Amino acid sequence: MVAYQTPADIGSRALQLCGSQRLDATLGFNDVSRGAAEAGFSYDKARESELEANDWTCSIKRTILRPLDGNTMLLSPGLWVSTTTYFVGSVVADQSGNLWISQIANNLANDPLLTTAWEPYYGPLAVPLFAAGSYFAGELVYTTAGDGTNRVYLSLQNGNTDTPGAATAWDATTVFFKNQVVTFSSVAYMSLIDLNQNNEPDLAPALWAVGTTYSAGTKVGGSDGVIYQSIGSGNLGIDPTLDGGVHWTNTGVLNPWTRVFTGGSGSDKWLQIGGAEFPMGVGLTTLNLIYPVGAGPSTQTASRNVFKLPAGFLRLAKQYPKSPVNWLGGPSGVTYNDWNLENGYLVSTDCGPIALRFVANMTDVRRMHAIFCEALAAKIAMTICDTITQSASQLQTIAKIYAKWINDAKVQNAIEQGFDDPPDDAYVTVRL
Repeated sequence: MVAYQTPADIGSRALQLCGSQRLDATLGFNDVSRGAAEAGFSYDKARESELEANDWTCSIKRTILRPLDGNTMLLSPGLWVSTTTYFVGSVVADQSGNLWISQIANNLANDPLLTTAWEPYYGPLAVPLFAAGSYFAGELVYTTAGDGTNRVYLSLQNGNTDTPGAATAWDATTVFFKNQVVTFSSVAYMSLIDLNQNNEPDLAPALWAVGTTYSAGTKVGGSDGVIYQSIGSGNLGIDPTLDGGVHWTNTGVLNPWTRVFTGGSGSDKWLQIGGAEFPMGVGLTTLNLIYPVGAGPSTQTASRNVFKLPAGFLRLAKQYPKSPVNWLGGPSGVTYNDWNLENGYLVSTDCGPIALRFVANMTDVRRMHAIFCEALAAKIAMTICDTITQSASQLQTIAKIYAKWINDAKVQNAIEQGFDDPPDDAYVTVRL
């Protein structure tokens, strides 16, 4: 069992250090006790300040930033709704404004804060119009149809030069994964299974339809992904997944392809996550950027360019940890960055793309190191100790516990993080 799984676990540990009763396992911070109210009020404030105080390896993220231009739009995720079915790549916001990206298809009633069906989203917030070039994994682009609509795509690999809307042709030697779309004889098909190889799309049976009459021996795809075969003729309106073997035979074989799906056909190097076909997909809003003279455009370096900072950004992290060791006195190749952070933007003469390494506002306790959670619990305990216990000696004891845990956490983190190679001195560079 994981030591810390929820914020309430850390809150209970804080109350325990104060000698107070732990939180109710079900209610958590919604417990009616005074301790729950104080710990709940302090939790996010202490968590965020502690994350920002150090380059904790568990909260370090990387993403690609591109300079803003007149076509750039902003990601506009909706609030997560328990009655909405989401798909792979859907991005939503929780009640605190933190963003999450869906990891599964048919994602229904899975609270991002309580399940593994969602991953925290720390990717780009600025979405450029697609242009021919090479893209990194995790980058977002959008395309337009000329009628006021757009489609949003997420790159699935580095060095991606494919056009998002250009369909991938089926190939018998290629392994396809669930929800990937291919074309076969100019017809688009979507894969229903992972590790889909050498299954010719046009040979896959159509999905069962309630209004179709099936004859004996006809095969259909069930809603459970399995192929069923009709036992007799005149088979109408009987769902094979609910039949129990009376009218349909379960073949035990997974149905590999379907022509019925949401979304358009496109490159398998891109994942469509928003557009007209996805009413609950990722939305975009216009970027109304008013910036001082001297910022942009992205196509030149005479003036500075503007980059929108990514989702969950707290502060810059070390950009070159554990860089290769060069021979004594030799340049490392690390240069100074002219980055200025201003009001949620990074301003630089760099034309990009920038591979930014940053400290993220991590909220998922399951991804935090246990030693960090111990230190965070002690910090919360120090904050609420006087209110809960009115004991100066207890506060001093907790302060000593916090000092030990935070020091141990920083030492261990420094070992994992490694030395950050400083930028080359100009003298070292020019003398060689």
